[in-house]
Amino acid sequence: MGSTPTNIAVGLGLAVGLAACGDDGGDGACALTDGTSETATVHPAGCHVLERDTSACDAARAAAGLDGYWLQFSCRVELGKTSTEVTASADGRPDYLSNYFATGDRCHEDYTDAIQNPNTISAQSYQLQFPLVPTTTATSMRGTAVVGLALNGVPIYGNFAAPGDDIFEEALTFDRCGAHPQNQGKYHYHSEPYPISYDDARFIGVMRDGFPIYGRRDSDGALATGLDNNGGHTGTTPDSPSTAVYHYHVNLQTSTTTGTAGEQQWFLTTGQFAGVPGACTGCQ
Repeated sequence: MGSTPTNIAVGLGLAVGLAACGDDGGDGACALTDGTSETATVHPAGCHVLERDTSACDAARAAAGLDGYWLQFSCRVELGKTSTEVTASADGRPDYLSNYFATGDRCHEDYTDAIQNPNTISAQSYQLQFPLVPTTTATSMRGTAVVGLALNGVPIYGNFAAPGDDIFEEALTFDRCGAHPQNQGKYHYHSEPYPISYDDARFIGVMRDGFPIYGRRDSDGALATGLDNNGGHTGTTPDSPSTAVYHYHVNLQTSTTTGTAGEQQWFLTTGQFAGVPGACTGCQ
């Protein structure tokens, strides 16, 4: 593995296979991609940042009292709101093609020279509860798998692998969009999710403590600086341009582990919440 922070082989050859299968949109295409369109921003491995059409769910969400970045969540994510929390339900599958969908599934694509783990993506049932008023009591992420939810319904994992494994080595098995499934078919991001954000200030999702996470950059286009031990800071964001709020950023980390020392990765977390995480079903 090279020392490039992308941690995905930029010369990855692609041969997209759209042969028969699972999620059929009626025209032989992957139905999970419905409502998405490619932007001009593309990662060197070939993954485009996507725009998501939320017009079908905007009115219902606004009527439920949701606003701001919550309105950016894909309509594939079911959102609700109470007096104390925002609730979210998702099946965890991505809204783009991946080599980790089963061969023959319409959402499957083949990569040339990809390093792939033996797992395949399967639909899950995640129910998360995000506190509307986050606490400021830092809490370890260890002991749980899902630490947040990306706006496309894919769960966010911490910057660590299973005990005994090296996350920097594990990163070699990420697909071209920066994620992979574990042995129960739970697809997830540990690092910058290229279909959502690539070297920018875009909103990515919300961590389980209720704080939002953005890309590498602040809203002024500069790389985020002054991040605390939790990977966040207080400042304006694209969704809060006039009021400073606490938020996380994708942050660059360097391995100090024998075998991968010096390797870099743009992780979504530092392994610690800034606050206390809300409840979650399906998060272990």
